[in-house]
Amino acid sequence: MERVATLWIGKRFSFLEHLCLKSFADVDQKPIVYHYGELEDIPAYVEARDAREIFDAPEIYRDPINRSVAVHADLFRLKLMLETDFIWVDADAYALRPFETKQGYLFPVGNRKKQRLMNGVLAFPSGSPALRKMCDFAFESDLVPPWWPEMEKQAYQSIFGKSTYWSLPLFSLGPPMLYHFVSQSDEGSMATSRTELYSIPPRYRSLWNDPDMSKLDFLEWQDKMSIHFYGSWFRRMYAGVLDFNPGSLVDQLLKKHEIDPAEHPI
Repeated sequence: MERVATLWIGKRFSFLEHLCLKSFADVDQKPIVYHYGELEDIPAYVEARDAREIFDAPEIYRDPINRSVAVHADLFRLKLMLETDFIWVDADAYALRPFETKQGYLFPVGNRKKQRLMNGVLAFPSGSPALRKMCDFAFESDLVPPWWPEMEKQAYQSIFGKSTYWSLPLFSLGPPMLYHFVSQSDEGSMATSRTELYSIPPRYRSLWNDPDMSKLDFLEWQDKMSIHFYGSWFRRMYAGVLDFNPGSLVDQLLKKHEIDPAEHPI
């Protein structure tokens, strides 16, 4: 069976990460969690590894304004796919069944209108032309996004002079970069249906804690590979919440995997 892996920067998991990581273990796909030594809350159902094995960066790249580590995770994800055959999973991705690739590929169909390709579940074989170009851009280039219009590039360079991980807009190395390089290759044919990986779209997030779980039945989510819980939204919605509505999706999943929110609060 293929392996899944993620990166965690911080000292502890909330019940959301415990739930999602245990969901992989409970379908016999024990997840690998890479960390930089701060993680103290390591359950037996994950395999913990040193993140420096994959990306031995001189520092943790954090956004200078909101301190997000999204850029560091984006870079780590590229290195992981280049150097291993693991499937990247965000720690808020819940496994409904074991994850598996198609010839080493696992990624959703991109959004043509927004020109974004979601990166919460991602796998490319190390020989992928698109992956190689993404790595060249992220690690070897002048970091001026080739998907930007020429006027935008000129304006950006006139303001910053030299592009860096810190001057790039947050998430530049995520969905927009993925969409650009995948759409420039013939690898788009390897895409998986978006709902297969993101079976409950974010517009239905209010139903996560609805006591009538049958309201989600029309999505046929039970037959898909994954539920994505969109951690930033989930944490805002349920910070400090220790009890969920009986019968709701989150309540049922927590009970199924024996995760107690009171032991791991957000």
